[in-house]
Amino acid sequence: MHKFTHLQRPGVMFTPGAGDPYVTRLCDWITEWDGQRPLDAAIVGAPLSKSSISFSGAHLHPATLRQLFSAFTTYNFEADLDLSSLQVSDLGDVGMHVTDIPQCHRNIEQAFQEISQQLPSTIPCLVGGDHSITFPALTGIQSVRQERIGLIQFDAHLDVRDTAYGGRSNGTPIRSLVENSVIRGEDIVNIGLRNFANSKAYRDFAEQQGITLYTARQVREEGIKPILERTIRELAAKTDSVYVTFDIDVLDQADVPGVPAIGPGGLSPVDLFTCAELLGEWNRVIGMDMVCVDPSRDTRDRTSRISLHVLLYFLTGLARRRHALA
Repeated sequence: MHKFTHLQRPGVMFTPGAGDPYVTRLCDWITEWDGQRPLDAAIVGAPLSKSSISFSGAHLHPATLRQLFSAFTTYNFEADLDLSSLQVSDLGDVGMHVTDIPQCHRNIEQAFQEISQQLPSTIPCLVGGDHSITFPALTGIQSVRQERIGLIQFDAHLDVRDTAYGGRSNGTPIRSLVENSVIRGEDIVNIGLRNFANSKAYRDFAEQQGITLYTARQVREEGIKPILERTIRELAAKTDSVYVTFDIDVLDQADVPGVPAIGPGGLSPVDLFTCAELLGEWNRVIGMDMVCVDPSRDTRDRTSRISLHVLLYFLTGLARRRHALA
């Protein structure tokens, strides 16, 4: 079907078939790519959670997200905008080795090299998996683009753990990106850091690298929009492009029971939806991911539904971006 070495069809595609002719559901719109038509955005799954520090069923997230495609429509009521104007396809899942985590990471990196080479104007939307997938995905993109890429990270955690203690995991992607010169520390902004979820030593490391840090309390007191607007201005002045990673554990545990590292005092889903829409609209953004959703710990797919809405708000912004260019 496609030309990508490390991508394979999902185990199940949820397509209920034609129904009400006046309603377009996501499963009627996001279909497999035919290998030819140009795409505005592409869905890619990375079902990997063996690299998580704590137990995680995040490998189940891509399949659960696709299952929810039948539950929602393409129409954003508040924006009076139908996303079906965008060309979006599902490229499938990156193939994962059963036991070899470094091989899984290499597969992700090579998949994103190929996507960047063959679909340079397409925005990849990566569905994790745990947060370890961000490092190889962004490494693959950077190897092709050869640009100064900035990173906006929504996360309760710094993710700068020392790889000497346990290898590359969901706690190490930011450190790995910096130490491998994929991204400069000064070009990284982390929004939503939470109390009692990090260490002083790793905060010191992040600040020494020049990473900009915003806590969940700062978001509550200042508001998410001013912080994001400041972040956009600062990154626009020094980077060529920007990648966005949404670790869903940045949200409060009351809203997302299905994340491995739940905790109180997090951001609200509306905060994340606002950011996703604004960043989808920004022409510097070249890719995004959503990580650390564990459907096995969830209730009624609450967390996966929020993750899917992050994607839909991002695509709302992207639709505005494309309309502005038309």
